[in-house]
Amino acid sequence: LEGFRSHFGSSHLCFKSGVIFIVAFCIAQRLEMETAKVGGPAAAVWEWQDGDDWKAFGAEDIEMLEGRYKSGGGKSKFYTTEFNFNKGYGTIYEVNFEKMTQQNADTKKCRNLRRKNPLGGKKALWEWWTDQEDWSAFNAEDSQMLEKAFASGMTPLETKQLSFNEGYDSLYIFDFDVMAQVNSDSGTSRKIQRTAAGGSNMFGHTKGEDDAYADVLLAAKDSDAHAGAAPGMKFKLGLDSAEVAAQRAKGAVSCRKRELDYGPIVNRDPHGRMCFDEMLKNETEFCGEWVVFYHSYSAAALLYEVQAVVGSVLFRFKAEFAGLPRILAHGFKHIPTAARMLEEFPKWADQDHNPAFKAVGLCATSSLLAPDSEAPAMSVFLAGYSVGSLEGVLQKLLGAVGVPKAKIEQLAQDIIELSAKHGLDTCGIPGGKKCTTGRSGHMLQIFLRRELCDQFVYPAFPGGVPDKKRDLPLSKYLTEKDPVEGQVRITLNPDVFLRASYARMFTYSADPTYYKNRPEFIKEMIGLLDPILGDADVRVKAARGIFGGEPPEWWTPEDQSEMAAMPAARFAASDMAE
Repeated sequence: LEGFRSHFGSSHLCFKSGVIFIVAFCIAQRLEMETAKVGGPAAAVWEWQDGDDWKAFGAEDIEMLEGRYKSGGGKSKFYTTEFNFNKGYGTIYEVNFEKMTQQNADTKKCRNLRRKNPLGGKKALWEWWTDQEDWSAFNAEDSQMLEKAFASGMTPLETKQLSFNEGYDSLYIFDFDVMAQVNSDSGTSRKIQRTAAGGSNMFGHTKGEDDAYADVLLAAKDSDAHAGAAPGMKFKLGLDSAEVAAQRAKGAVSCRKRELDYGPIVNRDPHGRMCFDEMLKNETEFCGEWVVFYHSYSAAALLYEVQAVVGSVLFRFKAEFAGLPRILAHGFKHIPTAARMLEEFPKWADQDHNPAFKAVGLCATSSLLAPDSEAPAMSVFLAGYSVGSLEGVLQKLLGAVGVPKAKIEQLAQDIIELSAKHGLDTCGIPGGKKCTTGRSGHMLQIFLRRELCDQFVYPAFPGGVPDKKRDLPLSKYLTEKDPVEGQVRITLNPDVFLRASYARMFTYSADPTYYKNRPEFIKEMIGLLDPILGDADVRVKAARGIFGGEPPEWWTPEDQSEMAAMPAARFAASDMAE
C-alpha cells in the first residue's frame, strides 16, 4: 500500500452504477469525533458528503478504508474497485487520504470524505518549515483559520489576516494542493504541513518523486555498471507536412481551448510570469513536430544538474539549457520503453513509488495550465514540494558516473560550494544552503518528437495507474483532443533523451537569482569535472559504467563538452536550423 499519499480507483460505490470513480482525498476535512467500540478502543467511522449531509459507508467499506489509512498514513493514496456498494459495476475510485476526497475517474465528479476520529478532543496541527530546517507550529488563531479553509475546500487561500503579519499588511497565498505558503510581496515561499488530530504522526518530510530517485541511487550496486551492452536505439523521423501545419495552426498546446491564466501565485510574481511566458513561447515554436510535458522537482535539483554536466562532457547533452533527470542506463535494460513499463506495472503494489519505476520513470503533466490533481504546474513551480535529506547521494552519484574514488569527497564539496555561490537551494545536502527566497522549485519542460511519444510515454492517473480513456494512443489524444490535460509517466531512457534530435529539455528555476546564474554555474561545474573526466580512458570507463556495458554506437570517447555548446536560438528552434 502507498500510504497517506495514495489514491485509488473503484467501481464499488452505491451512489452511481457503471461509472469509474477516482477517490482522491482532496480538500475535505477530517473530523475527529468519538465513537465507542464494544470490547475495545474507540473506532473511527468513515463518511462521504451528500449535499449538506454526511452519510456513513457500510461496515466493510469502513474496515477497508481504516485499514488503508492506518497502514499507509495520512498522506497516502490508492486506487480500488473494492467498495462493497460498487460490486458488479467495475467503477474505479481514487482515494487520497491527504486531500480527503473521492473522484470518479470517468466523470471527474469529486465527493468529500471524512474520518470521524475517536480522539475528538484534539485538533489538527498546522506547521511551517523554518530557516533552521525544522517544523514550527502556527499559533492557535492562524491554525484555526487554516483548518477552516482546508476543510471548506478553499484553495488557494489568499489572506492578510495572520498574527505574524500585523503591521506589514502583506498578502499571503496558501496552496493546500501542494502545501505551501507564498508571500506575494517578497516572493518568499515556505512549505507547510497539517497533522490530523489523532492520525498518524506526519512530522518531518514525506518523500517526493525527486528525492525518492535519490533512494534508487543509494541502493544501486557497483555490479550494475556491468549489466550488459547498451542497445543504441535508432528511429526514422518524418511527419506528414499537412499534420505538422495543422498542429502549428493550433498553437501552444497548453493554451488550446483554455483561458490564459497562470493562477494567483504566478500571476503576482514577475519572475514566475516571465518563466511561464517563455515556456509558452517554446510551445508555440515546437508545437508542430513535438509533444510537450512538464516535470516539477526541487530537492533533487543538484543531482539533475550534475547528471546534465556529466552528459555534456561525455555525450554532448545541452546542459546549459536543462537538467537531466536520468543518466544511469542500468534500469533501462529491463524497462527501456513505456510498453515494458506497462507490462511491469501490475506487479508493483506500491505503483509508481516502486524502485523499478523510480530508476527509469518520470512523473509529468501534459499541460502547463491544466489543474491536474497531484502537482499542477501553477501551484508547485514557485514552492517546490520536497524538503528531504540527500545525505550521501551526491557522492554515490559521482562514483556511479565514473569519478575516481579518491576524488569524490573533494569534488562533492566543491560542487556544494559552487551551488551556494550561484544560489541553488541545496539545504537537503549536508553542507548545503537554502536559497534566500525559499523558492526551491524547478520546472523541466520536456519536448519529445511526436513519432516517439507512444514508445516512451503513457497517460496515467496519480500513482501511475494507466488512463485508458486518453490512450487513443496518447499521441492521438495530444493531437486531436483539446483542451489537453492529465498526467503522464515517461520512460526517460538516456539513449533517447540525451540526443537533441529526439528530445529537447529546458529548465526554469523559481529562484530568480539561480535562474540568472545557472548558465555560469553549469560552465563552472563543467570546469570542475573536465580535469577529472579529461582522460580518454576515464571517459570510456565512465561511459561503460553509465550505460551498464558498451556505450551505444553513436558515442565517441573524446571530450564532448565543447561540441555540446550550441547557441540558444538554435537549440530553441524546432528544426535546429542555423
